[in-house]
Amino acid sequence: TDSTDSPLAAGPAITLDKSAAAPTGNTAGSTVTYSFLVTNTGNVTLASVGVTDPQVGPVSCPATSLLPGAATTCTRTYTLTQADVDAGSVVNTATASGTPPTGVAVTATDTVTTTVTASPLITLDKQAAAATGNSAGATIAYAFVVTNSGNVTLHGVAITDATIGAVTCPTTTLAPGATTT
Repeated sequence: TDSTDSPLAAGPAITLDKSAAAPTGNTAGSTVTYSFLVTNTGNVTLASVGVTDPQVGPVSCPATSLLPGAATTCTRTYTLTQADVDAGSVVNTATASGTPPTGVAVTATDTVTTTVTASPLITLDKQAAAATGNSAGATIAYAFVVTNSGNVTLHGVAITDATIGAVTCPTTTLAPGATTT
């Protein structure tokens, strides 16, 4: 009898396909659910399979060991911030990794952009006090209540009134739901 050893080259490899569901709304506090499809595309078993995503935090996967050709889908929900809404989108990158029996860990990254629809809206309520008199020179005090009724932060908030002239506002930046008089 005779025997021979035939070396097989290990070819560890991993892929990541990240996707995002539509946001539950277009305001801060709405959520986006991300799915991370991790696939062992190599020819050796991968251990310690996981996903890291600095924006969404810890991601748990149902399987942490993958045979060649096997896949696992991990999920994580992210809560939108006002900065995300103001930007109009969330650009998010994740990294999948797995450790082969020998050698260094293999990694793959994927990025997904989720659009957040901006709905800017401003309301103005002009109020007048009683006139100080009924002759020339009497004055009327006006109050202007400005409200950000939209979902994005408004900058450069200003009032123009052709009859009374310059109007000053104590604040020129309004977060959603905020008011200034």
